[in-house]
Amino acid sequence: MSLSPTDVGHRVVVRRVVTGTDAGRPQFGDVLGELIELDAEHQRVVVRTARGDVVAVPVADVVAAKRVPPRRARPVDVDDLELERIAALGWRGLDVENLGGWLLRAAGGWTGRSNSVLPLGSPGLPLDAALEYVRGWYRARDLAPTIQLPLPALAELEEALRERGWTDRWGALVLVAGVGALRAAQLAVPGLPPVTVAESPDPAWLAAYHYRGGALPAVAADVLRVADSPGFASVRLDGVPVAICRLAVDEGWVGVTAVEVDPAHRRRGFATHLLAGAVEWAAARGARGVHLQVDSDNAPALAVYEKLGFRRHHHYRYFRPADA
Repeated sequence: MSLSPTDVGHRVVVRRVVTGTDAGRPQFGDVLGELIELDAEHQRVVVRTARGDVVAVPVADVVAAKRVPPRRARPVDVDDLELERIAALGWRGLDVENLGGWLLRAAGGWTGRSNSVLPLGSPGLPLDAALEYVRGWYRARDLAPTIQLPLPALAELEEALRERGWTDRWGALVLVAGVGALRAAQLAVPGLPPVTVAESPDPAWLAAYHYRGGALPAVAADVLRVADSPGFASVRLDGVPVAICRLAVDEGWVGVTAVEVDPAHRRRGFATHLLAGAVEWAAARGARGVHLQVDSDNAPALAVYEKLGFRRHHHYRYFRPADA
């Protein structure tokens, strides 16, 4: 066996003898993942697979073992609408209604995702009737009618909206990566404080978050909390958050949102360090994929995430009628 203690923390493949034989010949199987322990005392090799399973292999059963290159991150096999459905579980409206396969969301106007329609199927009405219903629903809440269009999946609906005078106002790119690949990349920065994840945002965390550069409205805290067991990650210096993000795990995916690093501490690895801790937290809760959103014109952020192994999955745009 060619593994040594210096291989701990790296991706390896271990070929082992497995139970059973074929016509008297031994059967072999491979374990691929991160080497987390090389236990000389108990004569075993311990590997964590990309799924998060921990496999302990007795050294006596090892036929061969070696370090292998890190796995390249690639988009997880899920289509645009399915990923947007999952993302909507992690960032919700406070007031929601289903119109057939359309999800109507409102939350006092704070964030596009919480105050827009997500069309995941047929609304159960002719398009013009559905759009009139949407107009009335948002008008009753003093909000501009807004539709979030995942693209290219809903290109036909985009064309139909444009024909009716709806216009493209803003949007974002959706990036994805595999949890296993990010963990194998060992993104944590030595010397920085540990990443902590709380169940609720404290006043210091909220004070560190400036959505689109502005102060948070009163409704923001409620929107941030409305999810199934969200996590509020931070890296703190003397108790003060200098890097934060919000996490939500749903159906094997972790959504990373509200990412912010204090301007005085940028370019020191805090964002990467924060992501490393966030991924560990998510992996412990069964996440296999990571998704996040980046403004399409934010070239520096895109470059950083793509360097870390994220890949572009799809994009979405928000549409409003011309008179909104």
